[in-house]
Amino acid sequence: MYLLSTSIEIAAPPATVRDKFLDFSSIPEYTPNGFVRSIAPAASDKSPRDLKPGDQLKCSIGYGKMQISPTLHENTSSTFSWRGSLLGVFAGVHMFHFEEIPGLGEGQKSRTRFVHEEKFTGVLSFLIGENFVAKWVGANEDTRKGFNGFNQDFKVWVERAESRK
Repeated sequence: MYLLSTSIEIAAPPATVRDKFLDFSSIPEYTPNGFVRSIAPAASDKSPRDLKPGDQLKCSIGYGKMQISPTLHENTSSTFSWRGSLLGVFAGVHMFHFEEIPGLGEGQKSRTRFVHEEKFTGVLSFLIGENFVAKWVGANEDTRKGFNGFNQDFKVWVERAESRK
């Protein structure tokens, strides 16, 4: 198992960040060329807020190169995650966490540490690790760059909406 974890601080409370995250239809707006291109319930009659563990998703990741149909693992106020695999050689749990960072002083809003990570398993999961082959292939660095790019795009979008309030 290999864990790749990234995070960013967003100037908005966790409930707001989670609400914006679940607005899957806006992903193309705030990160049109990003690592995560789309997330949607497989059943078109389901709202992202109503998804339950075991529900299927449709996702386009890896800059649109990979289409996956993972299974929702968790959809709570603090975590949204799915289990999926790619061609049976990569598998894992992809997670988004919404962690509160208390305000610094009176009258300041709480902030959110948005954590974007994946626990990789499967036959080729070692390619995400820190070994020589993994470094040569560059999958860890490319994936980390993709996660960080999504995080940054998402942060800008959320904070822009918060500043208009």
